[in-house]
This record gives sequence, C-alpha cells and structure tokens, in this order.
Amino acid sequence: MFLHFGILLLLSQGLLSEVHVSEPIDGDSRIIGGKDATPDMAHYQVSIRGHQGNQEWHSCGVFILNEEYVLTAAHCVFKKNMKDMSIVAGSHTIDKGGDRYKIKKLVPHEKYTKPVVKNDIGIVQIEGKIKYSDKVQPIKLLKEMAPIGKKCLFTGWGYVHLRRKTLPNNLQMLEYETISNDDCTKQLKKSPYPKLMPIDAGQICANRPNEKGACYGDSGGPLVIQDDENNTVQIGVVSWVVPCARKYPDVFASVHGYYD
Repeated sequence: MFLHFGILLLLSQGLLSEVHVSEPIDGDSRIIGGKDATPDMAHYQVSIRGHQGNQEWHSCGVFILNEEYVLTAAHCVFKKNMKDMSIVAGSHTIDKGGDRYKIKKLVPHEKYTKPVVKNDIGIVQIEGKIKYSDKVQPIKLLKEMAPIGKKCLFTGWGYVHLRRKTLPNNLQMLEYETISNDDCTKQLKKSPYPKLMPIDAGQICANRPNEKGACYGDSGGPLVIQDDENNTVQIGVVSWVVPCARKYPDVFASVHGYYD
C-alpha cells in the first residue's frame, strides 16, 4: 500500500498487513528502542489504537495539542476508518490504564503525498474533551526553525526488536540530535530511497545512536527539545526511516514547517 518499493512507514504490528516492507536488516538489531520512559515525563504522549472484533493494538503515536485535538502523522490517519480507531491518553503502558476517547474526525494534510512522503502530518479531533491531569497535559509547539545540533528526545511504542517483531508494553525513550536538511539530503541520497529527496522545509531530520532508532509503531510520535526557558516543546512528528535503526537519519514532519 505505502511505497511499494519497501520504505518503512512506521506503522504498528496491527497494520503491517497493509504495508510492503523491506527485508529485515543484516546483523544483530537487538536494540531498536532506548529505555523505559520515566513515569513523570511525556504526559503529552497518547496512543492511537486499532480495533478489529475483540482485538486491539497500538497503531501510532500521537500528542496532545489541546482538549479536543491531537497531532500525528498523515499516514496514520489517511483513508482510515475512524470507527475502527480510538485514542488512549494518560498511560505509559499499552495493556492497562489511561482514558479512552472515540474519534470525531480524521484530518490528514490536504497535500499529503504517499509516493514521496511529503506533508506527512495530520490532526485527530476527539469526541468530547480530553481530561487533563498530572498524567495528561498538552505540549507547546516550536514556532521557529529547530536549531541544528540540538539534543532532543523521542518517545514511542514501536518495535524494540525488528526480527522478532517485539513491541514494548512500556513507553520507550531515546535521545536524538538534529541535523540540517542539506546534510540529511546528502546522507539519504545514498540510501535505498534517493527518490524521496530532497528533504524539504516541511521536514526535519535527526541522528540517533548506532543500532537504535524509530521502527514500526513509532509513526506520529513526538520529537521534543527543551527551550531556553526549560520548557518541553515539540519540533517533529515521526514520519519515515530506512528500516530499522540503520546508519541513515530518521525523518520527521517539522512542526515549524506547518505551524501556520
């Protein structure tokens, strides 16, 4: 469905049947995620759940904009049936806890294009209002361009082991560092997917430690930094990677690029 030549759009195990993915990478990919996120962090992080019969699974990462809207990647909501989805907020674990919300509207960017994965950002409107608490809070968005060489934090429930298709129960966190779009373009031109270049103003790239990085289930998740006032602010939305935890940068939709 997405990108027939096999690029990894970071969908969850429950949606893998919809995606023709690349073969697992050679070598030992035992570390994809980082470590368990601490309970006092990432209160803006929520989970999109997919449903089929009595089965439920984590689909994509999402983060809270305000009481009615959450932000994610466009490919997480593009041509999806909102009746088969819900939002769970307020829990770091997939198997229990949190508050569940039905979805009122799915709004992928009107110019989202699958073949080149541009404008990969979307809004989800929930029914009712999200209940704020010490575990559920919105996040501020970065209004200006993200600084290059800035340490940043990524959180998600994506694969922690690609070959075994192992998904974590606990929210994972991993440190990244932003790089310039020009540098990112140069590196990714040497990847299996040069047709997706160049990286444009609606995208941002970041490097991560070797053998660690975003994978299936991490789509739509937040990349954040600490601003000059020590506030956590959102700079990116997980879009796509060369699968998985390989030597190339990971690609995010830029919050600044779509702020207006």
